[in-house]
Amino acid sequence: MNRFANALIANTKHNIIPEEFDYFGPLIGEWSFKWHDNIGDKHESFTDGTWTFSRILEGRAVQDTFVTSKKNPETNELEKEYGTTIRIYNPLHRNWDIFYGCTGEAVQLVAEKENDQIVITCVTPIGFQMKWVFFDIQEDTFKWKNIRSTDHGKTWVLKARVEDVHRITAVSI
Repeated sequence: MNRFANALIANTKHNIIPEEFDYFGPLIGEWSFKWHDNIGDKHESFTDGTWTFSRILEGRAVQDTFVTSKKNPETNELEKEYGTTIRIYNPLHRNWDIFYGCTGEAVQLVAEKENDQIVITCVTPIGFQMKWVFFDIQEDTFKWKNIRSTDHGKTWVLKARVEDVHRITAVSI
């Protein structure tokens, strides 16, 4: 397994990624957060989590692991949910091609910079429009939200966000 990890994980950004397109570089490391999901509906929930970002594939891409945990109200046991996102820089389009997956969900997205925000737009047909937005990125914190539109982008509704984000470590290897 060490060969796989050594082949996957990279310590530095590859020079194929121009500095101005290294959107996810400031996120490299480990973060703790509060997850607020299904905002405004009967399944609304709050859980703790960790989000770890690392450069991969000789520094040509960034991958994360997103882990949340909460107590099952019926069994009172701690349940974890795992997700991962792979972001690969696309030099032809000068953006990031993204693939996200977790239990029961897999989508393709594209990331571009809009002012000081990283806006990630879902390109997989899922019955509604979805964007993930990283914003207010600081050295030791950032903000993230998931917004959705069911009316072709006329209105957007907040469906999830991370709150109380704190850096645990600066580098994940």
